Amino acid sequence: MGAASSRYDVEEHAGSNYREVLATIHATLQPRNYFEIGTREGDTLALAKCDAIAVDPTFVIADPTIFSTRRMSLLYQMTSDDFFARFDPRDLFGEPVQFAFLDGMHRCEFLLRDFYNTEAVSAPNSVIALHDCLPPELPMTARTEAGIVPVKPSRTGWWTGDVWRTALLLKQVRPDLEILALDSFPTGLVLVTNLDPGSSYLKDNYNALLKRMMSYDLATIGIERFFDELRVVSTSEIDSDEKLTARFWL
Repeated sequence: MGAASSRYDVEEHAGSNYREVLATIHATLQPRNYFEIGTREGDTLALAKCDAIAVDPTFVIADPTIFSTRRMSLLYQMTSDDFFARFDPRDLFGEPVQFAFLDGMHRCEFLLRDFYNTEAVSAPNSVIALHDCLPPELPMTARTEAGIVPVKPSRTGWWTGDVWRTALLLKQVRPDLEILALDSFPTGLVLVTNLDPGSSYLKDNYNALLKRMMSYDLATIGIERFFDELRVVSTSEIDSDEKLTARFWL
């Protein structure tokens, strides 16, 4: 992460691309199963060599070879809310989710629901990765994608939405979680473990927590201060088997 150039814009994240980090996690932890929300073309799904479940309202997977490396690939073309209302990944896998990647709708309320629904079907030492929670500039955090004018032209087309709010909320109201925020290019990667599958706090207090999230103002907080609060660190913190397994295990 570079120095802030303004309150609304910082330099690009200096860490490894988020797909490289996900690949490192897969290779090192070797989870027996993988759960993903937000698949689209399937680039991140292709990283999983284990049994996998993918949820997306509109799949656009053109390369069928992404399914050739695993025994089971289950695709659910529906919203994540619909999926969790109808299915339980523990029944489909025959065990709790071990590694999950949440990259669905880029609005904080969707990610909060995806997180607590995924935590409930995971094990305490499972890992949940959250994408797009560390935006390097303010315009891309709009709740709608249309009409965004980036601070830097090189970021044209970047849209994180306001899922940064969910990461901040989890940091503030769930101190029991182990949260590792990484400067992964281009928009960060947040890894969460020490989960509590039996906790209903987030779900039971959803409306109040949503109101709290919507009160957060990134322009007032400032991006650099927000990164400081999440304690963003370099991806080099987990760039080896030893460093990664020292923080996470399955």
